[in-house]
Amino acid sequence: MHLFTTLSLAAVLCTVHGAPFVRPPTLVVQGNALDIDMLPPHTAPGTCPIDTISCQRTDIDPCCSPQNGLLVLAQQWDTRWGPSDQFTVHGLWPDTCQGKQLPGSGCDHTRAYSNITDILSSSNDPDIIRDMNSLWPSNKGDNNWFWSHEWVKHGTCVTTLHPTCYADSYLPYQEVTEYFRSILDLRAKYNVHAALNASGIVPTEPETGRRPKNTYSLDQFKQAIRDAWGVEPNVKCRGRQLQEVWLWFQVRGRDTYYPVEPRGQDTCYRISYQQKST
Repeated sequence: MHLFTTLSLAAVLCTVHGAPFVRPPTLVVQGNALDIDMLPPHTAPGTCPIDTISCQRTDIDPCCSPQNGLLVLAQQWDTRWGPSDQFTVHGLWPDTCQGKQLPGSGCDHTRAYSNITDILSSSNDPDIIRDMNSLWPSNKGDNNWFWSHEWVKHGTCVTTLHPTCYADSYLPYQEVTEYFRSILDLRAKYNVHAALNASGIVPTEPETGRRPKNTYSLDQFKQAIRDAWGVEPNVKCRGRQLQEVWLWFQVRGRDTYYPVEPRGQDTCYRISYQQKST
């Protein structure tokens, strides 16, 4: 059974670009996550301050700056899936500003959609299903299940995408499309394959056995990412096999992501980064 804690806050009257708004006086917290099932209207995105940094203030409308303002972009390297010269997406995961994970059940049960493929197919983004199938495939073969899982567990915790943030301009499910498209765009901007390649780190010929010999060091991987973007990643392996590269972000304004130093742990020492079979 989940325990719900009601956190009563005095309403704070703020002014954004001359337009006042009142933060909701009562927030409901489930574990570490903000429950935003029922929030009053918020500041429209176009009038939010553009220079707010997530996790630096507590008096900002959660529509203007993400309440869960420390995020992990997990890019995976699975030799069976995706383009041969691209990492694919595992997800973008909001954490609390203290770096704690949010509840596995997500943050908004009223938007726990299980038909993400249908939602994206009916959106006004004609290329999103093609891009998702290519760059966000499930390694278990069920893309709709994978995308729905990522939406429910993580997408519903992005407070800037709550329907009340759009006011009268909201269209059904538009926050879902925006969530997935913004992550695809972020992956393209922070292209791990290209960053590694620029430092001479390229996939090696496939090897059999549990201890492949053609490997890179963890330091080589970290330095390549630092050379590209000024911060280090977390690198995840299974044995020596490369699994994922994690980049950590905070957010400027509503949705401008910028990389920060990692908060997690590496699970690699020597890294086998092998060519894909696709």
